[in-house]
Amino acid sequence: MNKVKYYASYLDINLDAIQHNCRICADKFRVPIMAVVKADAYGFGALPVAKACAEAGVESFAVARIQEGIELREGGIRQDILVFSLQDEDEMQAAVRYGLTISLNRFDQIEPIAKLKRESGISPKAHLKIDTGMSRFGFLQEELPELIRILRENQINEIEGIYSHYANIDDDPKDPLNSIQKQRFDCALKLLNQARIQPRWIHFTNSAAAFSNPDSRYTMVRLGNGLLGVNPFYYGEAPDFLMKALSWKSRLISVRRIPAGHGVGYAQHTFLSEDSLIGVIPVGYGDGYHQAEGNKMLIHGQWVPVIGRVCADVSMVKLPEYYEVGEEVVLIGKQGEKEISIEELAKLWHITRAAVTCGISSRVERRYQKSG
Repeated sequence: MNKVKYYASYLDINLDAIQHNCRICADKFRVPIMAVVKADAYGFGALPVAKACAEAGVESFAVARIQEGIELREGGIRQDILVFSLQDEDEMQAAVRYGLTISLNRFDQIEPIAKLKRESGISPKAHLKIDTGMSRFGFLQEELPELIRILRENQINEIEGIYSHYANIDDDPKDPLNSIQKQRFDCALKLLNQARIQPRWIHFTNSAAAFSNPDSRYTMVRLGNGLLGVNPFYYGEAPDFLMKALSWKSRLISVRRIPAGHGVGYAQHTFLSEDSLIGVIPVGYGDGYHQAEGNKMLIHGQWVPVIGRVCADVSMVKLPEYYEVGEEVVLIGKQGEKEISIEELAKLWHITRAAVTCGISSRVERRYQKSG
């Protein structure tokens, strides 16, 4: 017997918008796209998003962890899947078993790869990570001669890609570090080319770099939030050809008139100066809705302020007039002529835009809309 699930709020995710973004980006960039769907596609749902991207012609995907890649494979994704981070030899074997591409970014990965090749005659496909300034993973330029020597000694030839990652281009396109990182990457490419390591796939962009820096597109672009319609720039407007793909909706579950002088919520930081209509929405920090001064929601096409502390399971709003229980509430998205955006909440909550959507918990239903 199937278990029926009931949800207090839901994300309305428009797969047509995501496919539009895939196609228009491929047309504009004129190189293949690697869709980054790590962290459950930033909360949008990795498998539905990956399937939509694949239907739109995306040639490869990237995830952060091995189980994310396995879930895509088991869900029917047949395109290349790059795993950014592998932990140990067991995960290396799983990558071979599921046909996943590993990120070669540490010297201690080389011996397990060589062992796999000696014992089975098979080693995983790999993209070589160059550390140009993030200081997380990857080989520094001065380490490349030693890396090349060890790869040759172990006859590891399955290097299908080379990549790096900008540290600050989404915050400041004029940061001198952007140019320094690209120079380091180009020097690394030259050294590897001289050693006859010439992979097909060369990728350096995140969404912001793909849109703002054509010289960084090489033979492939990595796109994550950009494909989902989230503005990749922290310094300006999103490209006008991107379509937003997500709304977060709930409903009023209580409307009460509370007398002047009463406090609202935990710690009683807020007191009512007049008789007020207080509405309750079944969304709280347990769902990923953060406490912040200035929070607001949309009801009946009007912004209404969140009042009192956000609780684990509910939030309270001060209503301008009486609305019936069951009235639609929008936390992210448009209602009438007004809108609350992911970008606005990220700024209000002092977190990144990806953190907004990644933080929306599994208590919030994902509903997928697609024509046809």
